[in-house]
Amino acid sequence: MKVTVVGAGNMGLAMTAYMTMSRRAKVTLFTGKKIESLELDMVERGLHESVSGYSVTADPEKAFSDADVIFVTYPAFLRKDFIDKNQEFIREGTYLGFVPGYGGAEYFCKELIDRGINIFGLQRVPYVARAKKHDGHAVAGILSSKKELFVGAIPIHKSEEISENIEMLLDIPVKNLREYLSITLAPSNPLLHITGLYNVFKNYHEGDRYSSPLRFYEEWNDETSEILFRYDAELQDICNRLEPLDMSEVVPLPVYYESPSPVDMTRKLKSIEPFKAVMVPLKEEGDGYIPDLESRMFVEDYPYGVCIIKDFALMLGVETPTVDMLLEFYEKLSGHRYFNEDGTYTGEIQDTGVPRAHGLMNKEDIIAYYHR
Repeated sequence: MKVTVVGAGNMGLAMTAYMTMSRRAKVTLFTGKKIESLELDMVERGLHESVSGYSVTADPEKAFSDADVIFVTYPAFLRKDFIDKNQEFIREGTYLGFVPGYGGAEYFCKELIDRGINIFGLQRVPYVARAKKHDGHAVAGILSSKKELFVGAIPIHKSEEISENIEMLLDIPVKNLREYLSITLAPSNPLLHITGLYNVFKNYHEGDRYSSPLRFYEEWNDETSEILFRYDAELQDICNRLEPLDMSEVVPLPVYYESPSPVDMTRKLKSIEPFKAVMVPLKEEGDGYIPDLESRMFVEDYPYGVCIIKDFALMLGVETPTVDMLLEFYEKLSGHRYFNEDGTYTGEIQDTGVPRAHGLMNKEDIIAYYHR
C-alpha cells in the first residue's frame, strides 16, 4: 500500500515514522517545502529509533498520483488551499483523509467526491505527539496513543474498508461512525480550546501583560467547566435537531471524560498527563506576554470550529447563548466577526468552513450531501 502523509508537523512526522517503522506501507511525506531529504528519528515509550525507508517530496504529482491513502495533517485553515492546488493530482479511488476530520474540510471536496475520490476523517488524532526539528533532522515523539479511533467516510459505504486499512496502518482498533457529521461536530478542540481561551483572556485589555508563560489546563477552573457544560449542551441540541441522522456518536464531553459535574471535569482535565504540556497561546512583547492571535487555537478553532457549530444552529433554529458569548468575546479580542446580529454572514465567512457558504442550506441538503 502506498501512503502519503501531508504535513511535517507533530502529527505528520509521528504518523510517517510509525507507518514506516511498521513496514506495512510505502510512505511518502509531502511537506510543501522544497527539501530533498529529512533525517527522522522516532521516540515512543522511551525507545529512540532511527527511521529509514520513507521518501520526502514537495512535488504533488510524485506525492499523490499513485497514492492509495492520503492523510492530511495540515491545520484546518490550510486545507482549502491544499485541495485547490493539489486536487488534479489525486486519482479516482484514492482515500483522502483528514486528521482530525473536524473543520468542514469535506465541504471543500465536492469536486473530488464527484470524481470518485473517497473522503474520510478521524474523529480525533491517533497520538499526542511532539516533534523537534533542526537543520534537516527531526525527532518525532509519540507521547501517547489513542486506545481506539473512529472514522467516517463519504461515500458512507466506504467506511468499513477504510477503517480496516487505518487499523492495519496504525495498529489501533478502528470503528466506523454511522455519520460523517459525528466527525464534523465532534466535541473536541473547538469546545475545550475555545472555552479555555475565554477563561484566560475574558478580562484582557489591550496593553495588559502576562508576566510569564501559562499552562493551559493549570488555568482551568470550575467556572470554566460550567461554561464547557453549557457549550456542550448546545451542541447536543443541534445534534438532536438533525434527525433522522443518527448523531448518537457525538458523545457529550461529560460522558467522554467520565465527569458528571463541572467539579469532576476540572479535576479530570487537570489530571491528564499529556494535557500538562499544553500552553496558553502567548507571545513575548516588551516586558511580558500578550495573546498570540496567530496561534492555531485562535485561527483554527474559531473559524473552523465554533463557526461551524453556530452555522448549524442557525440552519436548524437552535438557540446558542454560550456560543454567541464566545464569538462575541473573540470579536472583541481579535476584531474578527463572522456573523451579524441577525444571523447573516459578514465578508469574513469565506475564511471559515461553514456548510451554508457551500450551498448546504437546510437539513435536507445536509442529508443529501453526506448520504449521496
